Amino acid sequence: MPRKARARKAKPLTSQPEQLSLLDLIHEGRLGSEQTEALRGLMAAKPASTSWRGLSIMPPGSLLDQAVNLFERTTDFPLELPAFTVMHMLAAHLLDRGVQIEVAGTRLRPDLWTTLLAPSGAGKTKTASVLARIMPVRLFPETTSSARFIEELAVHNRGLWQQDEWGQFLRRIETQTYAEEMREYLLRAHDGKPLARRTAKGSIEVEEPALVILGTTVFETFTSIVSAESMLDGFMQRFGIVIGDADPARPPQRFPIYRTEEPGNLAPLQAAWQAIAALPLHPLYTVTPEGEAAYETGFTHLFEQHHAIPASFFRRVMWRAFKMAAVYHVLLGKADDRIDAEDVGWAMRVAALHLTDARRLLDGYNLSTLEAVIVKAETLQAKLGHRPSKRELIKGVRDIKNNTMAEFVLEVMTPLPGANDNTSPANDQAAA
Repeated sequence: MPRKARARKAKPLTSQPEQLSLLDLIHEGRLGSEQTEALRGLMAAKPASTSWRGLSIMPPGSLLDQAVNLFERTTDFPLELPAFTVMHMLAAHLLDRGVQIEVAGTRLRPDLWTTLLAPSGAGKTKTASVLARIMPVRLFPETTSSARFIEELAVHNRGLWQQDEWGQFLRRIETQTYAEEMREYLLRAHDGKPLARRTAKGSIEVEEPALVILGTTVFETFTSIVSAESMLDGFMQRFGIVIGDADPARPPQRFPIYRTEEPGNLAPLQAAWQAIAALPLHPLYTVTPEGEAAYETGFTHLFEQHHAIPASFFRRVMWRAFKMAAVYHVLLGKADDRIDAEDVGWAMRVAALHLTDARRLLDGYNLSTLEAVIVKAETLQAKLGHRPSKRELIKGVRDIKNNTMAEFVLEVMTPLPGANDNTSPANDQAAA
């Protein structure tokens, strides 16, 4: 007669992959019944298809679709590179021609800012050079100092800034005196506020600064270059996050020569771009009531899925969707000035991708470890039956060692049902 299996006490999963892998945890029987059931659910929810995840953001037959297909056939590059390069080039095309988007009385420019993380040698420069042959948009030169930045902006305002080694650039503006003003310049440019600087030759003024920015950098080293403090501040939150992984279905040995630019490969893309370039552009695109409704529905749905993302991150990512919707409006070949539910729907898919990748990047800063502390604090709260004091948190949760940490935890933990909690941050749409 078989012996009755002994129930194993669940042990917490580690957030440090170098300590114990998931396989190790399973081998050692460290997963309790609830954890095992959750794991089964995750495995069942995993898509059976090995297709690239970005298929959901590509309208079939569009320039975006054709560009990604070309790079998929001829390179081993992460496909996020051509996809987001095309979208940012389209945004720069609109920005350079003075396009604005109006939603609920607020006007926005299509000035997308994105940090794209990919492996070293993933083809960032090659992708940019190939697509620049197809889409000749205004480019902003790579720059390193604050003085040079505003000089270039006076000449190349409303251009596309493609900056490689973006992580190193971010570190410079945080640590180097010659670049410390850059942060303020970029924040003012994001808000469309005038910029001015005195030089030995006189003064430089830029009345309505705006840029589309696509910063590319290595994913593996980003968390060691850009601090968690910087990652969580308002400046970094203005950048959408995209992570491009190497595709195991397209190993490097399959592509000894990149044949992307062979005769005939670029012709379909050039035809698609010419059709877009021929579209009449309007100075103002208005989001329709149906488009606003699609946004509100998507906002609620994605918030339920990504409630663990910091609220400020979430709101800023979602607000970018209106800028992306203008890009899709043109990408779909629409000649009118009404951004509809279809445009917003495609943009919301991009927002979902940004949220997923932002969460993955934040996990690299031990966000999961912090979440474990919050869970312990909420468990203590349920046991006490009331909102714990800082003293009770320090006494009851081992990882909370001082008043500062206790105060932070109280700000972010979920209040008891029906309790009055005045610590929740207000929803500030203007901050987005």
